[in-house]
Amino acid sequence: MFYYLGIDIAGYKNTWAVVLSLEKKEIYLKTILSLKNPLKPNSVSLKDIVNFCQNNKVLAVAIDAPLSFSIESEKGIRNSDKVLRDLLPSEAKAWVVSYNALMAIPIRAYLLAQTIAPYCGTIIETHPRASFYFSLPNNKKTLAFIYKKVNLNKEKKFLINWLESKFDLCLSFDFKVTEGILDAILCGVTGYFYHRYPEKLLFLPEKSNLKGFGPFVVIYF
Repeated sequence: MFYYLGIDIAGYKNTWAVVLSLEKKEIYLKTILSLKNPLKPNSVSLKDIVNFCQNNKVLAVAIDAPLSFSIESEKGIRNSDKVLRDLLPSEAKAWVVSYNALMAIPIRAYLLAQTIAPYCGTIIETHPRASFYFSLPNNKKTLAFIYKKVNLNKEKKFLINWLESKFDLCLSFDFKVTEGILDAILCGVTGYFYHRYPEKLLFLPEKSNLKGFGPFVVIYF
């Protein structure tokens, strides 16, 4: 079986990872890693993620964190960050911050990417909140502004139906929808699309002086 991983990486005890599997040309969300107990999602360690990648056929990993850097970008803002900011409405531009401001997160993400690189075919950077905003119907785009601050139970039915219909994602079990799990799912879908439907992604342009992993892509359809 082949897998795609979506990782919403933050600090210790606040990193979320989900697994998608390709089965008979359909993509399924699995009860693995943060969804091992789906009604009580759990954060995972970087070691948990590494162990999964070492023991399974992982085609792509999409990570919500900067994975490429340049010594010429003193302020930590890359060309791709500027382009993404310009695509977002004015009240959402603060979602895209410099990698300097994220402190330890880029270090954790880069260490993870380096460690799993021998075991994964593709490692890409993404921004699930921007993907969420771009993918939502117009009458629901306000969700992208509030979902990190509110209990998502009231929107669970909509979100489950939306994930299934928008991305053809097979959700065969009940699970608690949290912002960390939702971000990780969107990351996983991004990795899947990178291999199967790249036309549904926006490849954010970058200059040639970067070091690290990429590209930086978001869902955009």
